[in-house]
Amino acid sequence: MPEGPLSGIRVFDLTIAMVGPWCAMQLGAMGADVVHVEAKEAVRGGVPPSINGTSIGYITWNMNKRGIQFDLKSQDDRADAYEVLKTSDVFLMNMRPDVAARLGVDYESVSKINPGIVYVAVTGWGQNGPMSSLPGADGQIQHFTGFGSANGVEGSEEGEIYRHFTQMDATTGNYACQAILMGLLARKKTGKGQRIDVSMLRAISSLQTGRMTEYLASGQAPKPLGSKAQSVAPSQAFMCHDQRYLGVEATSEAEWRGLCTAIGKPELADDARFATNSDRVEHRSELSAILEPLFAAMPLDYWMLELKKQDVPHGRPMRWDEIRNHQQVLDNQYLLDIETKSWGTVRTGGPVWHFSETPARWFRTPELGEQAEEIMRDVRADLAKAGTPAAAGGKQ
Repeated sequence: MPEGPLSGIRVFDLTIAMVGPWCAMQLGAMGADVVHVEAKEAVRGGVPPSINGTSIGYITWNMNKRGIQFDLKSQDDRADAYEVLKTSDVFLMNMRPDVAARLGVDYESVSKINPGIVYVAVTGWGQNGPMSSLPGADGQIQHFTGFGSANGVEGSEEGEIYRHFTQMDATTGNYACQAILMGLLARKKTGKGQRIDVSMLRAISSLQTGRMTEYLASGQAPKPLGSKAQSVAPSQAFMCHDQRYLGVEATSEAEWRGLCTAIGKPELADDARFATNSDRVEHRSELSAILEPLFAAMPLDYWMLELKKQDVPHGRPMRWDEIRNHQQVLDNQYLLDIETKSWGTVRTGGPVWHFSETPARWFRTPELGEQAEEIMRDVRADLAKAGTPAAAGGKQ
């Protein structure tokens, strides 16, 4: 069977919580040998709740890896870790800037051991500045970057954080994954490794580009609009007669006219207040006041049929119990059942890509240190093949 696109790449995965583990999980799905390193005193903790003493976060974000444990403050364990680093292509960690040096895995130390390594350090706030030494988490980043202030109930002055809080972690992890792929490509071209810094602050600020542009252009900070879009109208969720929401959006003049026909109000298309999208955005409140009672008068299924006839973009919010059994999801093999040692059958999202020649893979999270002997055996075999002696202090 063909191997994944990153087959032959080894990743030293010294990560915690979600940002780093999420990044490394994607690399493992693409075929990389991800060696997930946990501290000797570690428990399978993290974000609650837990299954058999293991947090759901640990289970969810550490698939596609092999597990080992090191006490990097111990001379023997550090020697073993250095052996793994000698054979690694990527070093990944997401801790505060000073932690790496204390553990002996700062860039200077690691690059001496392995000059070709792509070293990626993910932090909350970046390597410099007065906040660089502080821990950074999803909720804090949402507030600091302005993400929270622009989201929430319409009319709210303070906004609110996005309650599916792992979006900021996963977004940063995705940026880190992209950086690693580019670092490997650059090494292939130049023959040199390098250090790459990724921060949650920068990654999540990039999500604010549109809103920041609005502020810079107008001088007015974006306000929370509930389900409404900032730059398109109508684009929001409407409550239907059967107390179910329907998302409706008109992104072009043709769609706007189609919507007017679908709701039985063709004259709205010629109303000067709503002549263009810019006009509709300016008169958003008036437009919503017209549309909301119309949608409330009929059930969701009626509106879906009428909007489909007019090619108006629409959709109803799906519940998780519907998504997990939806034929579209199943036919595209997104949800997979994985058999695990401690947790039984776990249903999980699968790879997001389909490679025709180098297929991705998906397998269970390791128990703590589960593959330690196997990993060190493979590492020493690789060192022997390369003619590199094993570290004198390492355990055999």
